[in-house]
Amino acid sequence: MVRPPADPAEVTGLPADVALVHAFVNSLDLREYRVHGKRMTPGDAWEGGPAALARWLDAHGLPAGEDPDAFERAVRLRAALRDSTRQTPPEEPAPLADLPLLVTVGVGAGPRLVSAAAGVDAALARILITAVDLSARGLWARLRMCLADDCQWIFYDRSRPGRGRWCSPQLCGNRFKIRAHREGRRDSLPT
Repeated sequence: MVRPPADPAEVTGLPADVALVHAFVNSLDLREYRVHGKRMTPGDAWEGGPAALARWLDAHGLPAGEDPDAFERAVRLRAALRDSTRQTPPEEPAPLADLPLLVTVGVGAGPRLVSAAAGVDAALARILITAVDLSARGLWARLRMCLADDCQWIFYDRSRPGRGRWCSPQLCGNRFKIRAHREGRRDSLPT
């Protein structure tokens, strides 16, 4: 029996950098469908505000403490990264200019992005730097938002061509095909 993961920690086999960003974007879980009698319930891991974000960052190896001012930046960063995984991306890219980053050049190391912040902003910058690195390596395109409106789970597309549409072809893909079939049949019925 195929069941969706209850949270990003249940997704195994991802490289550490991909797993961090995957967990970050899926800290907002919008799934609200029924599978094998179990109701998927939407939720936000940061529902408790800055304290919940601090616990989430700490659990993911980014201890930063609480910062009420940084909480809104975290929510905006998550929304922008989630939007960038849509299979039909938004027309206007979201600017992320409110996280201070620097480019450093080391001997023999080449240029690299580093955080110019402390606390929660440093942790958020670390996530953003990781996302930029994944993009530079061609891996960001494999983080995709499931096309099912009642899912929108961000999945890592492991398919060879990298054109997956559903977090699970057996769950969301099948539900979509059944729904499309029913709607097609309804359209063909005599009035």
